[in-house]
Amino acid sequence: MRRVRVGVASVRTWPLDFAGHVARLKALLSEAREKGVQVLALPELVLSGYECGDFFWHPWVSEAAWESLQAVLPETTGLFTAIGLPLRIGDRLYNAAALALDGKLLGFALKTELPKDSIFYEPRWFVPGPREALLKEARTGLPAGPFVVEVDGVRIAVEICEEAWRPHRTVETLAPHIILGLNASPYEIGKPARRHRLISESSYRYRCVYLYANLLGNEAGKLLYDGESLIAYQGQIIAATKPFSLAEYELAIADIDLDPLSTTRLRSGFPTGESPLVSIPHFQWKEPAFSLGANPPVSPLPDEMAVTQAISMGLWDYLYKTRHKGFVVSLSGGLDSAACAVFGYLSIQRAQTEIPPESLSAYGSMSPHQLKVYTFYQATRQSSEETFRRAQGLAKALGVPFARWEIQPIVEAYEALVSSWLGRPLSWEEDDIARQNLQARVRVPGIWMVANLMGALLLTTGNRSEIAVGYTTMDGDSAGGLAPIGGLSKPFLKKWALWAADFYHWPILAEIAEATPTAELRPHPQADETDLMPYPLLTFLEDKLIWEGHPPSTLPILAQEHFAQLSLPELRQYSQRFIRLFATSQWKRERLAPAFHVDKYDLDPRGAARFPILHALKSEDTPPRS
Repeated sequence: MRRVRVGVASVRTWPLDFAGHVARLKALLSEAREKGVQVLALPELVLSGYECGDFFWHPWVSEAAWESLQAVLPETTGLFTAIGLPLRIGDRLYNAAALALDGKLLGFALKTELPKDSIFYEPRWFVPGPREALLKEARTGLPAGPFVVEVDGVRIAVEICEEAWRPHRTVETLAPHIILGLNASPYEIGKPARRHRLISESSYRYRCVYLYANLLGNEAGKLLYDGESLIAYQGQIIAATKPFSLAEYELAIADIDLDPLSTTRLRSGFPTGESPLVSIPHFQWKEPAFSLGANPPVSPLPDEMAVTQAISMGLWDYLYKTRHKGFVVSLSGGLDSAACAVFGYLSIQRAQTEIPPESLSAYGSMSPHQLKVYTFYQATRQSSEETFRRAQGLAKALGVPFARWEIQPIVEAYEALVSSWLGRPLSWEEDDIARQNLQARVRVPGIWMVANLMGALLLTTGNRSEIAVGYTTMDGDSAGGLAPIGGLSKPFLKKWALWAADFYHWPILAEIAEATPTAELRPHPQADETDLMPYPLLTFLEDKLIWEGHPPSTLPILAQEHFAQLSLPELRQYSQRFIRLFATSQWKRERLAPAFHVDKYDLDPRGAARFPILHALKSEDTPPRS
């Protein structure tokens, strides 16, 4: 039996935190060696952080990564690994991995496929590595490009993130026994299942052991890396790290018998590989001193749990890295603000239970037990006792501070000023939208002041469905430093809330989810879906127009099949309304607080959805621009 002990690690990173990355990697490599790991996969760009942005252009960044590599190398004694870093060769910058064995560099893998869709923008900073030719790294004289390393009879190769998702993969010509996959793969709803399929099928297709390592945490503010690192063998996921962890790193280990792989390769006539080979003739791994127990099977978390873990993890990292002392939420009694309060509460609760006190030294004297979610119900004449009861009930269920503020006098004071200037009284018939917006804006100065006084982070409560159609008041309910649910649609939020109400035993949350969504800004009954359209239809139209790229004129016909309860004239009216609102709201999206990316449908104009503010997209009833 030819046994090798392999490991995968997820690592919490922070752009440009070179000292922190070195410290974490040293601790991780030390633990891996103590546990007898012989081959270890680490995440992509783990020395610099993945989201350094235009800092990648500055030579000192790649130099700092190189110096960090030298500091980490001695910790690779007795094991093989690949360490991700930005690497300059000549006047080109590559997304690279340094291959290291027993404290020595062997060469560099260069990423050949650079993603440029959605939230990714790698070609802005990096050039793709050659798929066939080898370059030479000047400082070491070592090869850089596609090659395989043979250590003690085991062929090992590296694949960097996007390369695994493209056809004609480089590893097809390398024929390794073990593939180290370095990844910076942010969480999206549905992605873990796709990832499991890709990695398990890769281990079967290439008759190899696939070690998939991913980043962990909210690295730079928007993208949430689930830290799910996988070990796949013979078409099965056999070990994985804990996803959405709050730890500095997570490590998973498995013992692999390579003889069955050799038998399968002989039986199937599997190619032996034609690419350059770096052979290490005199190195032999030591037999692990102890045996591992059986690895339990793993499967992706349900979407509702995964989103809960992702957003609570992201909020904690944001809080920790910005040194805020809690969250502020304006609770309306509706679903969006309730979700923000719940996610904020869960992030602090997780930190209290999952992070050892000694690991929080960087946070200064503040402990998670001192952090709070401050909630406020801000009532105007339009506010109902029902929404107040729901907001108060949720705050009580969470055990968070809650206050009711009467802001009608402030609204009336502003209206009196404007009415005096106009020379006429304001009316709902003539001044509807302006009077609604005033109430939303008056709610902001007080909670901003609380956030400033308490050193807390004000959360913006808008969801993606509202963002799509601009159903938000600028400098009103759009105010805040972070939008934790800005990437989630209203229908998903309702589904999530009903799940969370049952899972956490919060019946008030289910009551909030089932209530008719209302802004409560008019004196007569108001409902969001009356102002806009049914939320499931809104989500459908968003998908078809923005993401699938269907022409505006086809939307009513496409919707007919899925919304048979609505007539074609109704669908045409709703489609025209969606197009008009989406087209005129891009300027609002440009001004919104950063939102977490938790769904492939991401309307953040600084990331995945870059639409012009001024354009000619219009519905049939859109008047010409003046």
